[in-house]
Amino acid sequence: MYCPGCGRETPAEYSGPICPSCGATLPHPEGARSGPAGIPWEDRGRLGFFQALLSTLRLCLADPTRFFSDLPKRENLGSAIQYLLLLTWVGGIGGIVWSQVLQPSQMALLRSLGINVPEQGWPAGMRGLLTVGFAVLIPIAVLISTFIWTGIVHVFLWMLGGAKEGFEATLRVYAYSRGSTALFEWIPFCGGLVAFVWSLILQIIGLARVHEIGGGKAALAVLLPLALCCVIIAAIVFAFLGAIMALLGLSANA
Repeated sequence: MYCPGCGRETPAEYSGPICPSCGATLPHPEGARSGPAGIPWEDRGRLGFFQALLSTLRLCLADPTRFFSDLPKRENLGSAIQYLLLLTWVGGIGGIVWSQVLQPSQMALLRSLGINVPEQGWPAGMRGLLTVGFAVLIPIAVLISTFIWTGIVHVFLWMLGGAKEGFEATLRVYAYSRGSTALFEWIPFCGGLVAFVWSLILQIIGLARVHEIGGGKAALAVLLPLALCCVIIAAIVFAFLGAIMALLGLSANA
């Protein structure tokens, strides 16, 4: 097989999804394989760290249907989690950096709108230590939230009759979806929103391909937990506001 990117012939024994010379996506030869071909990140020992990382990012973001079709369902879970933790840590640092850079302008905007925002009483050194602490805790928070979210999604998949593969397959889909979009958090203002929405889209595509179900079931498994969370939060807010109004009414009558 010849690579469409660099034109070089790939080794006959090689069956990966990208060219080992330039990283371009290789076409699937008819009948060449019966199972998933794998993904570059899980072959970084041969491809090299940065080539495997960049090729995985490009494939997942630009061609998610093929990426998740080639994703093994029960192999190299540790590699998937490493990918997730690495990129969410880098992306999380970007979010922290922009929050620090934009904080003065945000405070000025709130004051211009008539909102009285108190000055922070902590010295610069303490704020720096807190920032470093948040950066160090990012992987721990991501790991905990990953298992919670993936467990919820897998339960919804099971309820919808779409959990045809195990929990590990769902976890691998989330790891690569969330990890591949984490770097968008370096975009100021809207980076976090872009990363969140794109991650949801990738999760829907990935669940549909890995569990071999329709896109509708995959979308419901991802979006129903979010809708349920929104309903619960709205109920809590309304209950809180109702309690405050009741207290104000009692104090006025007194």
